[in-house]
Amino acid sequence: MTKTKQSNRKIITVVLVAAIVIIAIFAIRNLSTSNINAEVYFSSESTNTAPKDANWYIDPAFAMEGVQHQLSKQEDIPLTKPSNEDVTTINVDPNVEYQTMLGIGTSLEESTIYNLSLMSPEKRDELLRKLIDPVNGAGMSTFRITFGTSDFTGQAFYTYEDIPGEFSIQKDIDNNIVATVQEAIAIGEETGNPIKIYASSWSAPAWMKNNNSLIGGFLKLEHINDLAEYYRNAVQEYEKLGIPIYAMTIQNEPLYAAPDYPSMRLLPEDERDIILALYNEFETHGITTKLWTFDHNFGQAWTYIPKILDDPETYVAVDSVAFHDYSGEPTIMSQVHDKYPDKNVLVTERTVWGTEGADRIAQYIRNWATSYNAWVTMLDQNISPEQWSGTPDPTMFIQDPNHRDTYWITPEYNFIAQFTKFLQEGAKRIESDYGSSDTVTNVSFLNPDGTIVSVVINQTEKDQTFKIISEENEIFTTISAKTVGTFIWSQAE
Repeated sequence: MTKTKQSNRKIITVVLVAAIVIIAIFAIRNLSTSNINAEVYFSSESTNTAPKDANWYIDPAFAMEGVQHQLSKQEDIPLTKPSNEDVTTINVDPNVEYQTMLGIGTSLEESTIYNLSLMSPEKRDELLRKLIDPVNGAGMSTFRITFGTSDFTGQAFYTYEDIPGEFSIQKDIDNNIVATVQEAIAIGEETGNPIKIYASSWSAPAWMKNNNSLIGGFLKLEHINDLAEYYRNAVQEYEKLGIPIYAMTIQNEPLYAAPDYPSMRLLPEDERDIILALYNEFETHGITTKLWTFDHNFGQAWTYIPKILDDPETYVAVDSVAFHDYSGEPTIMSQVHDKYPDKNVLVTERTVWGTEGADRIAQYIRNWATSYNAWVTMLDQNISPEQWSGTPDPTMFIQDPNHRDTYWITPEYNFIAQFTKFLQEGAKRIESDYGSSDTVTNVSFLNPDGTIVSVVINQTEKDQTFKIISEENEIFTTISAKTVGTFIWSQAE
């Protein structure tokens, strides 16, 4: 062989080796630049029973047979370099942060607690752990209770001072409310998920009102200081029993006087005076419970909130603005945040259903809500107990009235858990594309440990292929029809 041929072969070999190396490097970089995988969990609607159908109460076992995913772990997805695939794209930027989340949860109102009290201690503990345990349950962290009774109760309506000067929360003890909340707090401490309890009142004691009734009517203005003292006593009595009240709303739905259950109209000027009186009570007695104003619908916000927060003294006293979602749109919360940026906004009451409901939660959070709480956690198959004026839709747990230890978990539990199970205390909402209800929608978070959580919602009737792009990496995947997916991965260092 001539030296020329040998030289040519060496050149060819070197070129081939270099080409192979370049191709390999390119392939590796295309596969992953970070060696990071995303964990994925899915929850879906039932294929045989619509989300709000009354058949959830009649035959919940059959309805659940149509649910494909229940916090179901999927295969991990490697993060790759961005592709040129023309699919729906969600851009997530963990470097742009918004509000810090307070928590997401549900209610421990008397209807739920009544049904829990009929279970064996073991089953009651099991169900509470499904709510609170962040590893083996949903990791919910905020719970709403009522000061006195609401419409969701099996008891005769009462307050803590039905007779002037005779204040007592003994009925809450007798009705197992105190013991159940104590148990929930203990489970939170044990599982590393300390929960926050906040309270709402449906009515002042009847003797403080112009109609001398718990149903409807107005507060007599001469009793503003009496009501402030009443609420301060309630907070103190609960704290004596090991139940710190993180926050309280001044009045549940102050613009609505229900015709057949506890309620009270409270004009914004009067709520302002109660806030100042209660703030003074708390300051005088060293109470750190936060005060949340409004506690009513998006649609009525601007007739009420400015009369509270435009007053300099009340502005200092109020921690947050609480909303219900029975009229109006969540964008009102962004407007309130823009006008009063130092005040948090949150949703204290509204149960939602199906993937459309999961998207509604995403909208709350994208409009600055630091918290969302569902209302009424468990009724039985007889839709009981309750004294509301309508017929309740399915709750996240449904109990067998003939065998109280038997209960079913509905998809609403799973959809809330798609958020709560993966968000750590101190998680912040971060910048991400919302998307479209025609494909997928999204809200994303950054946990204190550096993990990114992206909740993706497919409300459509077909599977949707999409990609998440974050920090020059891509998650390329498909989500099933009528399904919520949570994607968790580590932020780039």
